[in-house]
Amino acid sequence: MSTEMAIPIPSRQLFIDGESREPVLRKRIPVINPATEETAGDIPAATVEDVEIAVDAARRAFFRNKGKDWATASGAFRAKFLRAIAAKILERKSELAKLETIDTGKPLDESVSDMDGVADCFKYYAELAESLDAKQSAAVSLPTDSFKCHVLKEPIGVVALITPWNYPLLMAAWKVAPALAAGCTAILKPSELASVTCLELAEVCKEIALPPGVLNILSGIGSEAGAPLASHPHVDKIAFTGSTATGIKVMTAAAQMIKPVSLELGGKSPMLVFEDADLDRAAEWAIFGCFLTNGQICSATSRLLVHESVAARFLEKLIDWTKSIKISDPMEEGCRLGPIVSEGQYEKVMNYISTAKEEGATVLYGGVCPQHLKKGFFVEPTIITDVSTSMQIWREEVFGPVLCIKVFTSEEEGIELANDTCYGLGAAVISKDLERCNRLTTALQAGVVWVNCSQPCFNQAPWGGNKRSGIGRELGEWGLENYLSIKQVTEYICSDKPYGWFASPPKQGFRVFQMASLEEKVVAVIMVGGPTKGTRFRPLSFNTPKPLFPLAGQPMVHHPILACKRIPNLSQILLIGFYEEREFALYVSSISNELKVPIRYLREDKPHGSAGGLYYFRDLIMEDAPSHIFLLNCDVCCNFPLPDMLEAHRRYDGMGTLLVTKVSAESANQFGELVADPITNELLHYTEKPETFVSDLINCGIYVFTPEIFTAIQDVSTHREGRANLRRVSSFEALQLATRTLPTDFFRLDQDILSPLTGKKRLYTYETMDFWEQIKTPGISLKCSALYLVQFRLTSPHLLASGDGTKSATVIGDVYVHPSAKVHPTAKIGPSVSISANVRIAAGVRLISCIILDDVEIKENAVVMHAIVGWKSSLGKWSRVQAEGDYNAKLGITILGEAVTVEDEVVVTNSIVLPNKSLNGSVQEEIIL
Repeated sequence: MSTEMAIPIPSRQLFIDGESREPVLRKRIPVINPATEETAGDIPAATVEDVEIAVDAARRAFFRNKGKDWATASGAFRAKFLRAIAAKILERKSELAKLETIDTGKPLDESVSDMDGVADCFKYYAELAESLDAKQSAAVSLPTDSFKCHVLKEPIGVVALITPWNYPLLMAAWKVAPALAAGCTAILKPSELASVTCLELAEVCKEIALPPGVLNILSGIGSEAGAPLASHPHVDKIAFTGSTATGIKVMTAAAQMIKPVSLELGGKSPMLVFEDADLDRAAEWAIFGCFLTNGQICSATSRLLVHESVAARFLEKLIDWTKSIKISDPMEEGCRLGPIVSEGQYEKVMNYISTAKEEGATVLYGGVCPQHLKKGFFVEPTIITDVSTSMQIWREEVFGPVLCIKVFTSEEEGIELANDTCYGLGAAVISKDLERCNRLTTALQAGVVWVNCSQPCFNQAPWGGNKRSGIGRELGEWGLENYLSIKQVTEYICSDKPYGWFASPPKQGFRVFQMASLEEKVVAVIMVGGPTKGTRFRPLSFNTPKPLFPLAGQPMVHHPILACKRIPNLSQILLIGFYEEREFALYVSSISNELKVPIRYLREDKPHGSAGGLYYFRDLIMEDAPSHIFLLNCDVCCNFPLPDMLEAHRRYDGMGTLLVTKVSAESANQFGELVADPITNELLHYTEKPETFVSDLINCGIYVFTPEIFTAIQDVSTHREGRANLRRVSSFEALQLATRTLPTDFFRLDQDILSPLTGKKRLYTYETMDFWEQIKTPGISLKCSALYLVQFRLTSPHLLASGDGTKSATVIGDVYVHPSAKVHPTAKIGPSVSISANVRIAAGVRLISCIILDDVEIKENAVVMHAIVGWKSSLGKWSRVQAEGDYNAKLGITILGEAVTVEDEVVVTNSIVLPNKSLNGSVQEEIIL
């Protein structure tokens, strides 16, 4: 390489949330110049930890202010950024082209052309982004005047874009430009063999001030960054270009969560040269179609079918054209064939050539390293004849400068040979007979057919394959549609008239409560806790705060919020906790708009407890001078009639009222921790904190107070200093008499105060529902102490205990395995899995994001994803226990209670199964009582 042409590889970092970030594990990958075999620099290597951060950033960018910043911005707004990217690419075209050539080995002239293609792609999709605005709310013609209908096109969400090494920046543009034009946010994962120019795209994004999180770029090894990205539950779509083998893995990962994919995979494209063709032009197109980009094109027309009547003459011309190809350092002027991208790919190509010769084929030209090039992964353009259709070289994609030739005798035979492949990306026909060409465009089984040419590609035309060459189309308007979701909106326009299908019901009287005057106001306070032990459980929540973890299709906290919405004269809802504000900002904004009720998140400086949190924010709670204050824990059952409770509280005329429900000892013992009097065996309490209060009633975690509660808490806290930990007392009197000294660093006012305070006045008891019936209601508490016995080890990302054979199992990401567990070496565990004591995992089992509790047996080839499997349960061979793992789903998780038996080949999806049940048939979105 001439010194004046050489430029250094810039040292870059990952691009996440609008800024450069070092990989969490600080790993880097060397960049090897394939023309010199020398190390030219290095790139950052992302892992699953970086994927989590990037997906979170993209998710926030997509949903920020209900997507106002990007997803619901006008197409014209997004187009400005796309055009700005195009302008910067052209401004840096020469530099980027050189970096591309150093990274991939493709001739510099090709790289320069690629940069023009990148800029044109962004400009084209800027135009489509602008035109998208006019296509919104397109009317749909209906056969009735009672309804009207229109269609909305909305961005599909967060998309993973995984691109190959042969056209690094161009293939990135093919995906990034339409995704951003559609309003999606994206994570781009380029190949580890060629990421340099994609990391420069990150610099371009910073220069044009692209909103943070809209595009994130992660270089890294496929198994460490691409795989966790493809399987991530919060990625809404995957667009992948690469090998068919990897495409199958991507599609399998997407299938687990029924997410859409577009795949542009391998090819073994044919070119047919007929007897009437101009042989010089045919030979030129043949070498262009196979040897462009050093033969490393998925659509390369590498199977050349020549009519027998012209085969001999055509081969002579083909060899002459091939000999004219300049093979050199790709930075040299006039180079038309550079090195293979890497040593591994070079060896693969040479093995294909060697195998072809062993199988009886003839290498007519090339097939070796050029003698004048002493270093680099160069292969001469290779022409192979005497090929049978069963040979490996004829059937498999080589991805190198290797052209196979076979003759045919008739149009029918030519079509049959052309279609005799599992691929279907491209095909070419060379003939002066246009009627014949038209017949072949229909007969050839390919997504792209070229007539009298090979490999031309335009932003305006669709690109993609059939059969095992992929799914979906890129480029053109079809490429934009890849990233849009279609929503039908139908309106009944005779709203003043009944539809008339059912008879109108008779008028009923309504229960009238003695409500307060309209001037009175009620404030609801929901305690959401924080990321402490027991409230942020990674295998259960995928790093989502527990209150936002999906249950019955909505975040946990959504259910108490909806319950509060029914409270008369509700002025606002306050969420109090010590999660970071950013974790709740999106949800609070969206739910406030949806419910038309002011909702605010108030962050504590430390965990104050239920009463402490209430007292800490007393000024904000009282700013509207409410007559009553509701207090709810976020993880309680919320099917209770809060308006009834408020009315009962007024009737009792007390300072506070506690909502409880009666439960038998037998029912309580099935679900959680039972506390009984040691002498009488009478049920005292059922809770995770058994010291809090007494009786045979379960505290539902719902209170209503008058403002005097703040004075009462102040009075209690005055007596508290230097006395007992309030979590250890069960009555107001015990509180007054406590004498034990508290730790100086622990000052907490918990609901232990609230229960006796309200108890001194009056309890409002709701006794009409058996405890188990409540599990039918969204919002049932998951706060069973036994679930937290397998608390995940956040600080230990690798295997923590050996178990029997566990060391040999395939482990991905954060995994905890109890020492007594027995895990077969062929099992695949992770990411985010917790395996408790005495668990038995058989051969071929796959576990992803799940909790496996004590004494569970999982038999051969079973799969568990996004699920909790209860104590002593058994999963049969080839069974599946799974859920969406996404709060947009109807149920966010599957839960099996204690001693549940799932028989062989049974599939349990998005369901809750109570203890001691046996499932011999598949279930979906059910609650088995």
